[in-house]
Amino acid sequence: MPGVPDRDLGALRTVAGLGAAFVLLAAIEVVALLSRGGPLPDGFIVGVVTSLPFAVGLVYGSYRLAASTVSERRYGRIVRWTLGGGAIFLLINVGLMVALPPDLVIVALSWARWALAIGAGVGFLVGVFEARAIERELAAERIRLKQEELQRERDRLEEFAGVVSHDLRNPLNVASGHVTLLEQKRLPDCDGCEDHIETIQSSLDRMETIIDDTLTLAREGRAVGETSRVELASVATESWAAVDTADAELAVETDAAVRADPDRLRHVFENLFRNSIEHAGDDVTVRVGALEDGSGFFVADDGPGIPEGDRDRVLEAGYTSRDSGSGLGLAIVEQIAGAHGWTVTVAESDGGGARFEFRGVDSA
Repeated sequence: MPGVPDRDLGALRTVAGLGAAFVLLAAIEVVALLSRGGPLPDGFIVGVVTSLPFAVGLVYGSYRLAASTVSERRYGRIVRWTLGGGAIFLLINVGLMVALPPDLVIVALSWARWALAIGAGVGFLVGVFEARAIERELAAERIRLKQEELQRERDRLEEFAGVVSHDLRNPLNVASGHVTLLEQKRLPDCDGCEDHIETIQSSLDRMETIIDDTLTLAREGRAVGETSRVELASVATESWAAVDTADAELAVETDAAVRADPDRLRHVFENLFRNSIEHAGDDVTVRVGALEDGSGFFVADDGPGIPEGDRDRVLEAGYTSRDSGSGLGLAIVEQIAGAHGWTVTVAESDGGGARFEFRGVDSA
């Protein structure tokens, strides 16, 4: 059948051919009765008129079914319903014909054709409804299995994050305790101890950052459930206040609102603001605005920017250009964006710095 997916349509061609045969037989019956002269038998026209929609329905329904999402694995069962419906209704009417025999053979044949057409049409409808019900059940089962798999993945991520947190925090606490003792001079004097304190504390701080970022990365990738109306200017300002911005400046150039998870959107802004300050310096200017095409928003700075060859990598977990970085901040940004159904691209800002564009954002 033209215009339908590439499938094995042999079974549906059987149904369509059956409907076409019923139409052709009805036409032959009309011609035959008219050629013999005299009035048409009682009820003949009514029989033709009532059976034609079922016959035409078999042809049209087969075409529509072939173009639908019903799997071709259901076609055989639909054909069996069609043939079974026609056979059962024919047997019922054969019993009636035995009890009330028609005067002419052609009338008996017309009666049989009428019974087959209506029975087959009803059987076809039953088969289609059953096939669609099966498809819905299978789709629901696939969704359930997918959800279970996603839940298992979330559980594994949570377990991984918990293990990382537990295994790193124990030595972190021990080391922090020794740093405190060194600072309070409770350990025996040792030359150069003070010189090591800063290095130890720096390492401990980095371990703490890695733990926090790993936990955030594991949790923020979950799909977003309910969203609410969030004003970009408001959440950007709140996020800026939560970051050590030194002499940096924030310029919000939009009054747009989007639909998002407010807490996760704050994480996005906080991580991007920290990234700008860490890489562009304490006097960087960060801009937040809406994209010109209305598809989302951007965060840009006037720092040194990101080399074009590295722009595809900066969002990967573990990528960092600084020895003290965890390499997870921008990965968290991408995870949160993906959980909302947004896309993130890295470009160059008007001032030559880094620009992060978020698209596919629902406006509020």
